[in-house]
Amino acid sequence: MHGSTSYILATIFLFCISLLPPAYLRYYPFRPIATKKQCRILLAGHLAIFLLEFGILGTLFATETLPFKTGTFQGLYQFLYLPYVLLLMFTIRPYWFRHIFVLGLQSIYMLFIHTLTMEIFKLSWPENWYYDRWLPYFALYLLLFLIGMPFILRVFGRIFTREQLRQPKMAFWNYLGPVPLLLTYYHGSMGYFNLDPQLLYLPAIHIYTLLSRSMLVIVGIFLIIVIQSGFRQIKLMMWTKERTVKMQDELENINNYATALRDEQQKLSILRHDSRHQLRMLAELVESGHYDEAEKHLLMMRKEVEKH
Repeated sequence: MHGSTSYILATIFLFCISLLPPAYLRYYPFRPIATKKQCRILLAGHLAIFLLEFGILGTLFATETLPFKTGTFQGLYQFLYLPYVLLLMFTIRPYWFRHIFVLGLQSIYMLFIHTLTMEIFKLSWPENWYYDRWLPYFALYLLLFLIGMPFILRVFGRIFTREQLRQPKMAFWNYLGPVPLLLTYYHGSMGYFNLDPQLLYLPAIHIYTLLSRSMLVIVGIFLIIVIQSGFRQIKLMMWTKERTVKMQDELENINNYATALRDEQQKLSILRHDSRHQLRMLAELVESGHYDEAEKHLLMMRKEVEKH
């Protein structure tokens, strides 16, 4: 084993601690809809997972069941985050593909910080890199991760809004959700740790690694911009549709009013025509001296007017 038991336990402790900030990043975009009960479940669950993983890893390394070397920690990173992810996905649900999308974005940021940490670690403490002394590595990784947290939280805070999370899931999430995670696994499985130690110190390797991981971060940011742009376009389309429906209703009301007005005008025209005819008859009755009949006719005209 490398170093004393206390050194190994301290390294494992920092390793397990390094899994917690990414877990908070994965939760952060969903905080607008998280209830107090869900927050308590997540807090207690994360603490339990941390203690369980720390205890298991401490036992496995202390009994030399797991070798204390670079490849071991790289492999552990591949699956020890899963309990945290599953806890979040089953606590704040049903947002499966959106959780996977956020997991991919968080993995991109984590991979970039790991790459930056490795380059600084190799150049500053090459003997620790060569002899697999990982305590200062995890300390530096945590420091860099936390330094970048204010910026990355602002980015992650803009992925979703409460309104967007409350909307039904859109079909494109089935295809877009896994993209960042697939990109991360591709870049994380390029065999960087399997290179000859002499090649790791070549300037070209440094430049290529940093540029490729930086481009991956830029791709992640563009994905967020595309998602937000898509949401804005959908919102604009929905607003336009609602406005169109409202205008159609208003036009239908105007059309109904115009039809009713036209019908009333037709009735009024008929009434005027009938009135002129009745008045001529009334005048003829008066002129001929048939006053009783004229009175009856006048009463009938009155009833007709009242009826309309």
